[in-house]
Amino acid sequence: MSKTYIEICSGEASPQKNTGYRDNCIESKLLIPILSNGFEFASVTDFKTVASHRAAIEAKSIVPLFPVYELADASTEDTKFESGNFSKVTEKGVEKITFECYLSVAAYAALKSYEDLGNYGELFEFNEEGDYSGVYAVDGVKVKGRKIKSLQVTRIRATKDKVPYVKGEITFADKDDVLGAVIVQSDLEEGHLEGIFDLGLEQVSASATSIKFTAKAGNSFVTSLTVDDVEVRDIAGAIVATSFVAPGADNAYELTGAGFATGFTVSVKGVVVQTTIMYEGPDPLSIIVT
Repeated sequence: MSKTYIEICSGEASPQKNTGYRDNCIESKLLIPILSNGFEFASVTDFKTVASHRAAIEAKSIVPLFPVYELADASTEDTKFESGNFSKVTEKGVEKITFECYLSVAAYAALKSYEDLGNYGELFEFNEEGDYSGVYAVDGVKVKGRKIKSLQVTRIRATKDKVPYVKGEITFADKDDVLGAVIVQSDLEEGHLEGIFDLGLEQVSASATSIKFTAKAGNSFVTSLTVDDVEVRDIAGAIVATSFVAPGADNAYELTGAGFATGFTVSVKGVVVQTTIMYEGPDPLSIIVT
């Protein structure tokens, strides 16, 4: 029998059997959909731990999407064949939601990349009042996302009365898996669910002994990288020893060494985790020595 964990009520796991519930505690409206690649939190306590969410985002096991607006239900009922007192479900209804996101083309491209899902076929939900939910895994201990059948996104052009927006549609694979819902509250906040920011590197100058570059996330300079966050590789791909100089007023980092040549690369090493934000450099900077 399925069990639920509804912390906004009693916080106790209970089989769904008796109907004598005086307090009906209901989760709030979806704010941030969070895709999952099948990742499972080890327990309800782990699911409530901010650091566990941050670690899962860093590992790309879960991917927070964008805040949703104009949320609507598009679910369908079961289709039945009935004759006299005979009744049979011929097509099971589906649970489906639609929503709008107000995004730039770049953000839409990021969202669109998950449309085919691949390994990201489950969904956690973070809601407007800070409650968030998943469902119990098969073992009744771990917490996973709800299985989704599809995610579809389409960008709609601006009109006289509206800015451009992305129309999203999420169809759940099983509308009854909510019978195993885990709904909790903790210190997790919207700000903890920022996705990873792409970090672009741009050459300022390069010589045989010095490489200067800037780092930007969108249009903003990022000046908080450290010596452990970047590396230089030669044309053969071997790591080159360098010294690191933090940015000054010009926002430019400097790496010093010897024997730098055109075709060497500067890269951000994996996902850089800072206090409230994460960065990743998807493309290495290929330098041109002048």
